[in-house]
Amino acid sequence: MGCCCADFHPQMKLTMVDEVNERTHLLSDPVSNNYSISASTADYGNHYSSSVPQKSDEQSALNRILQQTANNVIDVGALECHTLEQHEYIDRVRTYNQRLQNLPTTKILSKPQGGPVLLADVPAAERILSAQPVTFADITLINTACQKSVAALASVKVEHKEDLVVPFGIP
Repeated sequence: MGCCCADFHPQMKLTMVDEVNERTHLLSDPVSNNYSISASTADYGNHYSSSVPQKSDEQSALNRILQQTANNVIDVGALECHTLEQHEYIDRVRTYNQRLQNLPTTKILSKPQGGPVLLADVPAAERILSAQPVTFADITLINTACQKSVAALASVKVEHKEDLVVPFGIP
C-alpha cells in the first residue's frame, strides 16, 4: 500500500484483492456517470485495416486504463447540494445554544483528562477574530505585571513566631 502504481504490478494486485485501500469504493452507489467507454473498430476508422492490426495491445491497454479511470470518477456536480438556508442555520444555532444552556457548567468547563489540548472550541469565533488586536503596549504591561507578581511571590517568606497549635487549658 502506498505505491501509486500498485494496480499495474501483478504481485501487488494479487495480495490486495480483498483488502480495503484507497482504491476501494466508499460509496454504495457512486454518482459517477459510468459511461461505458467501449472502443470499437469503427472509432479508429477502417481506412488502413490492411496495414494496421484491428486493435493493438498498446491501444487495448490504454482503453482499459481509460475505462478504469472513468469508473473511478465521481461526478461531484451531480451530488446533492448540502447548503443550508439562512433560517435553517439560525434554527440550528438556536438549538445548539439551548442545548449548551441545559448542560451543567462543570461539563462545559472541565478539560478532558487525556492531557493538554491543542485545539479548543471558541464560542463566537467571528466576534473574537473581528475584534481589535491587543496592542504591543498592553502586552508589555501584562508581561511586566506578571514578572513583578512572580518576583513578589518569590520574595514572600513565612517566619515562625508562635506555635500553630495552641493548647487550651482543658484538663
